[in-house]
Amino acid sequence: MVDHLAWARRYRGRAARCIVAAQSSSSSKYSACYRQLAEYYGELARLEEDFQARETARVCERTMPAVAY
Repeated sequence: MVDHLAWARRYRGRAARCIVAAQSSSSSKYSACYRQLAEYYGELARLEEDFQARETARVCERTMPAVAY
């Protein structure tokens, strides 16, 4: 089984490294590229977290009986 939250943490780590690289780059083109990569990795992290949340909700719906109030 895939650990989506672990993947999200790795993507966030990569995004953080890209931000540091963008800040330390002397080239504005490379800085822009690193910032774009950081955004890309951030989006991948959000997608992994969203997928995990949907999977958890799906499993809970299947295993827990509905409660009538």
